[in-house]
Amino acid sequence: MSRQALTIMQRPQPIEPQRQPQVADLELRFRILSAEYSHLTSMLAATWSISAARTNLFFVAVSAGGLALGIGGSSSRLSRPFLVLALGVLMLILTMGMVALSRMLGANRIAIRLIQSLNRIRHFFVELDPHISSYLTQSTHDDERGIFGQVARGTSFGAMTEMPAASMASLIALVDAFVTAAIVGVGALLLLGGDSMTALIIAAVTLAIGIVLFEGWVYSDLQRARHGLNPEFPS
Repeated sequence: MSRQALTIMQRPQPIEPQRQPQVADLELRFRILSAEYSHLTSMLAATWSISAARTNLFFVAVSAGGLALGIGGSSSRLSRPFLVLALGVLMLILTMGMVALSRMLGANRIAIRLIQSLNRIRHFFVELDPHISSYLTQSTHDDERGIFGQVARGTSFGAMTEMPAASMASLIALVDAFVTAAIVGVGALLLLGGDSMTALIIAAVTLAIGIVLFEGWVYSDLQRARHGLNPEFPS
């Protein structure tokens, strides 16, 4: 190796400055995130639409079951065969209600993730042009307050159930509690030989316990979704 080549190798190489984002890069990012924003908006609308459809189907089943039991009860005078039939219908409705509740909570988790992603993209838009922040109606932060609103820390359960899927889930949980109380009441009538007052008391106690359990299911699922946000741009 020649002395000239050795001198060139030992000479310190210049450090390239860190490349700043060019206008073309920012435009490309804007186009990509704009397309992503439209896709997420469509997915969010579809999630809420499917949630509403599932809730409507469940309440149609509840209405149909209640109508059938009402007509059958008026004609059979609460005979034992009718009570057995009512018990089966109510258990079927409860099964549908628990499946619907689980689906609603899953849809709510998906909606939370979609809203968080939309908030992050809006944050990027504000980074591109800080002057548009005063024109945006939705939050640019992806934390708890940005997703659930300004009252999220004060009234967590009320704020979280303002979202469509979570609101439907809390309503289905309440209906499931009433159906559970009706099942226990009918079962008590069958076991106690028609003692309606005792069966009514047992059903009332079951209703109170059912409300706590089903709404507690909703609350615990919402809390898990709340603590799993992992925000990138907190407020």
